Amino acid sequence: MYQETAKNGEFYQNCTQYFEFLRKKSIFDYDFEDEYYFTMPAISNHQ
Repeated sequence: MYQETAKNGEFYQNCTQYFEFLRKKSIFDYDFEDEYYFTMPAISNHQ
């Protein structure tokens, strides 16, 4: 269980860094963003 939580946290941090990088470059990745917002509720509610 802890391993899943750690992986979810790592995924969230990586995505946050990726989105920050894109914002700084004024680049958009709508396909990934759609997948991210579709996936996050499942990760957040997984216990």
